[in-house]
Amino acid sequence: MELISKIPNPVLLKIKAVTNGKYLDIVGLIIVLLGSFYLEYHKTKIPITLGKTSYNFPLGIFSILNVGFSMVGTRLVTKKNNLGNFIHTFNTFLSGAIDHLLGNLAAFLTYPVSVIGNYLAYKVWKKKMVLNSIDAIFYRNLILGMLLSFLLNFIGFYYLSTGEIKWSLYFAIAIPAGITFGGTFNTPRMYPDNWLMWQIYNLSKVIQCVMLLNIANIFKYVFYFINAILGYITWKDDKAKQL
Repeated sequence: MELISKIPNPVLLKIKAVTNGKYLDIVGLIIVLLGSFYLEYHKTKIPITLGKTSYNFPLGIFSILNVGFSMVGTRLVTKKNNLGNFIHTFNTFLSGAIDHLLGNLAAFLTYPVSVIGNYLAYKVWKKKMVLNSIDAIFYRNLILGMLLSFLLNFIGFYYLSTGEIKWSLYFAIAIPAGITFGGTFNTPRMYPDNWLMWQIYNLSKVIQCVMLLNIANIFKYVFYFINAILGYITWKDDKAKQL
């Protein structure tokens, strides 16, 4: 809280106004859409086969739409609007499908964990919304999330891969997944410091998206990095004033 207390009150009020306002929502969507279309990511297609039918799946358009939903959900959560957790619960299905198509072999094992975590956050926020300080539960959830990610991703890569495990890709996927598991498990308790964990996640996801060539998500996570800073400052101040 010492860092937050050094921010002049007029500046802090402006930061919180931006965090809780609607303009940042629009800016985030514009950044993703313009960046994706400028790089012609919307034209990206991949061949898939369902039964005896093969066709080119419009992965770029599908991914951009998914990023839009994810952006809206994240902004709502930042503003402590429980609709964001509800959107994330269903949006995670889309994210898992995209990651699987892009080479994340364990996506169908790991993404259900995030679906359950987001739904639990939605249920808890419906009953009460209380900002909490870091405690033993915070660290327990982070450790549990990381262990679960390494286990599920290893199962996916070892048993589903047709060749030798690509360890660079394994760690590039397992580490961000572990962070997001821990962060999602901690969302119900509304820790302001959880935004710092999301910062690490955002950086790791940028690296992963570069490796998987998921261009739309690169723009998304750069925006999320900025949003997490604003979320941390806003939630930290709100907790200090919480009765």
